[in-house]
Amino acid sequence: MSNARIITPAEATTSAPTAPAPLDYSAALLTSPELSGMDVPKRPALLGKWLKEADLGFVFAARGVGKTWMTMLIANALVDGAKLGEWEAGEAPRKVLYVDGEMSLADSQERINAIGITAPGFVWLHHEHLFQTTEQTMNIGKPECQDAISAQLQSGDVLILDNLSALCRGVAENDNDNWETLLNWLFAFRRRQVTVIIVHHAGRNGEMRGASRREDAANWILRLQDDTENDDDRVKAIVSTFAKARGCKPQDAMPLRWVIHIHDGKLTFTCKPHSGPDALAAHIRAGVESATKCAELLGVAKGTISKWAQRLKKDGRIRIEGNKYLPLKGSAEDDECE
Repeated sequence: MSNARIITPAEATTSAPTAPAPLDYSAALLTSPELSGMDVPKRPALLGKWLKEADLGFVFAARGVGKTWMTMLIANALVDGAKLGEWEAGEAPRKVLYVDGEMSLADSQERINAIGITAPGFVWLHHEHLFQTTEQTMNIGKPECQDAISAQLQSGDVLILDNLSALCRGVAENDNDNWETLLNWLFAFRRRQVTVIIVHHAGRNGEMRGASRREDAANWILRLQDDTENDDDRVKAIVSTFAKARGCKPQDAMPLRWVIHIHDGKLTFTCKPHSGPDALAAHIRAGVESATKCAELLGVAKGTISKWAQRLKKDGRIRIEGNKYLPLKGSAEDDECE
């Protein structure tokens, strides 16, 4: 005879899992007049016209170009509330959490001292020091690491992740679905008004390495290219261009040329608008149509402008109609900065 106990209907009803209540978004619906009339605060500017509070942005370059130098300079300007090159100062200083996943502690210290980073609001979470003090490692692909970093940040802060390849393991770079494991975490910062800057590598094609979907969520993407003219390791020239700059006009995201000098352990730099095909493309996106005006803005001869324009046309970045230089209709060159 079986010893199995018969479950009564009342017990069956009690033990059955309760279905979750259906989602109800009705309280959050807005009519167009309601949204139009809302008092929505503008996002504060953090640096220039291109970097605003709660942005998600990328700084990328090939190895050795100087992306960590540039990112540290940006971070130092943010924590000081200071101007950087042609980029005007933000509305107020910000706390910066700089998460370093690759550089040695000694090299990081050398760069900090070279730049002159002294603000207590510039806080470091360094992989080497983390292991020395706690024997822990970082992998931002893991929820527990994401939670630990999130706990160090408050509304208005800036998080810098240097760099994506070193800090994120087990997430396939070229898999868009894998990127979703990080994207939900990064979007949570946006809702908390935390700004995120991710340092990443360029691929062999010169574009940012990995899945294309990561570019969709970015407010801006800053590309750095080596423009050094000699082999002096104390001098490095970098051209910065925006591959994407959502929410700012093209003339506010112009290409710049930075020349970094390191002498006696101290860093100085110069920054000037960059004159070249990329700069011409930026002016054309901004609505400058004539070769004469472009030559005036870039300080070169009209013949040089014509050569650059033909190169841009050949590369599929602009169109030429009569004497007018125009962006491609519906292209990224036409839309990305609007």
